[in-house]
Amino acid sequence: MPITRNQVAKLANVSSATVSRVFNNPLSVSPLLRDAVLQAATELGYTPNKAAALLRRKGTGVLAFVELEKGGRPYYWGDLASFDWFFGRSIRGVQDSLKDSSWQLRFYRIRTKQELEAIEGQCDGILGYDIDAQEEVDLFAGIGVPYVLSHHLNRGAAPSVVTTDNHYGGVLQAEYLIGQGCRRPLYITGYLKSVVPHQQRLEGFLSLFPDSLVVETEVGSPDAITPILARVLQEERLGTIDSIAAVNDLTLFELLLKSRTSLPSVGYDASPLHKLFNGSLASVDIQSGEIYRMATLELISLIGGGQPHPRVVLPRLVEL
Repeated sequence: MPITRNQVAKLANVSSATVSRVFNNPLSVSPLLRDAVLQAATELGYTPNKAAALLRRKGTGVLAFVELEKGGRPYYWGDLASFDWFFGRSIRGVQDSLKDSSWQLRFYRIRTKQELEAIEGQCDGILGYDIDAQEEVDLFAGIGVPYVLSHHLNRGAAPSVVTTDNHYGGVLQAEYLIGQGCRRPLYITGYLKSVVPHQQRLEGFLSLFPDSLVVETEVGSPDAITPILARVLQEERLGTIDSIAAVNDLTLFELLLKSRTSLPSVGYDASPLHKLFNGSLASVDIQSGEIYRMATLELISLIGGGQPHPRVVLPRLVEL
């Protein structure tokens, strides 16, 4: 006979309702009880009856994953095919939150408020992917279902956000180079006036290296490094720089390939392409999987009547 929810509850010493909440609204249960239920479920081999849960729940049983069209920007990283892996990590995070629940996920890509309003009638809640501008936040005002926005926003930008800390990420870059014994870094960035995360990363870096050499280029373009390559090589020959940091991995990797420098280097985003390089190399991982895992749990909590709780998932340094 199949293992029942009541058997799991008995082994975990909790109520049957608590077991249900663990699998359908995890944030409504304390971590201690949640761990006890999950351990009991694993020991017994319990698998939730997703069909039955869906029948019991009022509503559609659907969560909407909404991505906004961002055409017209001079630079948007999400338009680069080389960043598809980032989207994949984010979806893995959502999947991890939903794997034992009865929730279904649908994907939408929209341009207008009207399109967003059409979606709200088809779902119980909305996950906003890569919301990074106030005009995008404003689209969600007045939406009739709970929503959670991620991942390049300040904590107070909306009632419920799960975000990264780009300033802290810049600090991590600087701390890595300090740990390598570096004192005269070069920092490569671009679009500082229009891309707030780039500003924040640079500010964090400069908080520890206020006198570092900062060079701007069209990051993300096919030849982003070409205009500054000669200068970077000259600075290295003269000994005016002893290390390199960049606002993202792709910019750093292009420089490393074209200059063949062996200076200690640190990028941003923890791209899977790092195996192309040897030497002292690190990157900052914003943990997109964890961000969207937490955003999904937060959304489920809101749908269940929970209160908004803005969250920050701190980036971490990865030595490649």
